[in-house]
Amino acid sequence: MIDLDPALQQWLGATPWESPLPGWTRTGAAARLKALATAHNLTLTAYEPPEEEWVCVRAHDATAIASTLFPLAFVTVGLDEVVCRWLPGLTVLPLASMVAADYRASPELLRATLLRFGWTNDFSSEGFCVSDLVVESVEGALTAW
Repeated sequence: MIDLDPALQQWLGATPWESPLPGWTRTGAAARLKALATAHNLTLTAYEPPEEEWVCVRAHDATAIASTLFPLAFVTVGLDEVVCRWLPGLTVLPLASMVAADYRASPELLRATLLRFGWTNDFSSEGFCVSDLVVESVEGALTAW
């Protein structure tokens, strides 16, 4: 189980949905990931702001999914070196599978950062997958709109 608290702690008190973090804006992050995808012949998934806060790039056997609000990405082996080179300063966390419940985080830190709108009863902060994290952030944003 990978504890996200050490990574999320650095952004406690930040509100990038109101005022972007220095060097990391929604449009800038999306543009940098698009450039990465183009340069390395990767597939860029659809990204529809403002509801979606994550951009995903994929190769046939590798994935990187990055937040557009925080300089944070979940990256599989095979893309980790490329992502780190193209996006210096990005906090990169290992990704084995989009659907494996490999992560946990304290509810307080999740609410203060990645899931500011909360989450549904189907989500557990003590064991979740990246796919669930992305879905919860979109559902929360849609509900808030």
